Amino acid sequence: MTTILSVSLPSDLPPALDAEARRQGRSRSFIVREAIHAYIARQDRDAFSAARDRTLREGLALPPADRVKLADELWQELVGGRQLTKPWTASFDTFDQYEKWRQRGGERAA
Repeated sequence: MTTILSVSLPSDLPPALDAEARRQGRSRSFIVREAIHAYIARQDRDAFSAARDRTLREGLALPPADRVKLADELWQELVGGRQLTKPWTASFDTFDQYEKWRQRGGERAA
C-alpha cells in the first residue's frame, strides 16, 4: 500500500534533490523515501544508545554489592532456567582435522 504525502521544502532543496535523483538514476520519491528510512533508523539507533548509556550510568551509580546482585539477576534472566554446560575448547593441528570434526557433528570428545 502506498500513501501520498505532500511535503514543503525550502527553495534550495529541490534542485539538490533533482541532482541526486539524476545522479542515482532514481526518482525524487525514491530519494526522499530513502532519506526518511535513514532518518528513522538513525533516530532508533540514537534512542537505543541513549537508553544504553542511561542504564550504564545508573548501574555504575550503584554500590559494588548491588552491581553484583544486578549482574546476577540479569544473568539468571538471560539463562532462563536452562542448565548451563561446562565450557570447553576444541583445538586442531590442521584445517583438515577441523573439517573432519565438523562433518562428524562437531561434538565434544569424550
